[in-house]
Amino acid sequence: MEIIDRLNAKKDELEARLGNLYQCGSNRRETLEYKLKKIEELIIAYQSTSAPVNFPEAEKILDQQMGFEEQKERVLNSLKIAGYCQQNNVQRDPLILCLVGPPGVGKTTFAQILARALKKEFFLVALGGMSDNSLLVGANESSGGAEAGQLTKSLAETKSYDPLILLDEIDKVGTYGGNSVIHGCLNSVLDPVQNREILDYYLDIKLDFSQATFVVTANEPKKIPNYLLSRMLVVELPGYNLEQKKEIANQFIQRWFDQNSSLNQNNFKITSEALEVLINKTKEKGVRQLKSVLDNIFDYCLLQWAEETSQGKSESKIKIDSELVHKIITHDFPNIDLQNDTEDKNDKKQLEILRQELERIKGEKNDQVQLKAVKFNTLLVLRQLRGQLEEKEYQDYEGKINTADSREEIEVIAKEFLLKIKQKNSFPKTVRGKKNKDKKIKDELTEIEQKNKDLEERIKLSNAEIEKLKREIENLQKQEKTRNIKDNILLIIVIAILIIWGIYGILKLLILLKEQKKRIT
Repeated sequence: MEIIDRLNAKKDELEARLGNLYQCGSNRRETLEYKLKKIEELIIAYQSTSAPVNFPEAEKILDQQMGFEEQKERVLNSLKIAGYCQQNNVQRDPLILCLVGPPGVGKTTFAQILARALKKEFFLVALGGMSDNSLLVGANESSGGAEAGQLTKSLAETKSYDPLILLDEIDKVGTYGGNSVIHGCLNSVLDPVQNREILDYYLDIKLDFSQATFVVTANEPKKIPNYLLSRMLVVELPGYNLEQKKEIANQFIQRWFDQNSSLNQNNFKITSEALEVLINKTKEKGVRQLKSVLDNIFDYCLLQWAEETSQGKSESKIKIDSELVHKIITHDFPNIDLQNDTEDKNDKKQLEILRQELERIKGEKNDQVQLKAVKFNTLLVLRQLRGQLEEKEYQDYEGKINTADSREEIEVIAKEFLLKIKQKNSFPKTVRGKKNKDKKIKDELTEIEQKNKDLEERIKLSNAEIEKLKREIENLQKQEKTRNIKDNILLIIVIAILIIWGIYGILKLLILLKEQKKRIT
């Protein structure tokens, strides 16, 4: 087998790594020894042999499960089909059962009986509350508390390559945002193609689960993803009627005395009416609470027999009737099924509230977006008309628009500044003419001031040029000592005359501009 070859190769690798360590004890040595032990257990498991299923015998064993005749027949027929296909090499996906029913109805017991009927070892993996897939397929050594996964342990501990693995409460795994890494991991495990090579991250080896029989339990199949549910044969276990519960209660009583053979069963009797009272107090479709109340009855009997023995008396015969049941069990048990229904209703109610809140937030967001769009468009119009308003007026309107809380308020502000602009445009022409004349004078003064600034800049530039020329003359004097001194002096005089003439022209222009400014004002 290929899997045996992989396991032997991994064993050789671990033994070599173990041999390279120092002889002194260490955590590393313990880890390698533990891994080696698990690999050896897996080799034993894959080398095991499985007994063939005897279907008449399997049917008798399944009958040990109280009730569910139709469901048992359906399961048995599916097992016969699977066995025939396996014997005749008929290609068919393996049987994966999903037992659905309320708490205490006997799903786990049904799976255990099924394992005995198929002559398979039984291993339970509790999925309820599990949110980390490392619990299923192991974790690297670097992770804290690293350990082989539960799936690997199902083979190693049962010493079987084809155990019946019960995946209990698959509908109660931990989820985040509606998704579960556990469901994603199980999708590979339950796939007949992928489950031939499921990696255990702790042992770092791929294992074959193709021969394992998987049984899944759930209270609410709606909470199982469709991609998983489609792989399973769903078998609903609806619950027990009164007569079936009575028979199951009698089985509990008989099993209790069988386990405690030192007790005298003849000293105990419970009436049929008392059993009915007990059953009515439990209020459930299953029998989990029924077993609990029977334990209370047993405790009552044990206490009385203990007191009698301590006083030197012989143990008396106790008859449990309806009156005594009410004395021992003073209250009714809560209805588990109703609580589950209530929890589902509460979950749905909370979900609806969350959806409504989300719609409200979306609505508010849309209103905010629309308000921002109206603000932007109104501000755009205001800026286009800015020249027709005083600066203070413009700033006031801009502030009002930015702080507005509704579209209606913005519309009122827009109407207000548009009306003000219309009124300004309707003033008499004389008023507008005077304003135009004042504006013209203001513009001319602004132009003169700008020219003054330009002249001042030119004077600054001229002074800078004079300084530059002086530096150049000094450089020339140093570099050209051989030149004629008269020529140099003449050159300097010419440059000076030009500079003086330029300054004279600029000053004259300034005087003319000032006289013009006086005439205008």
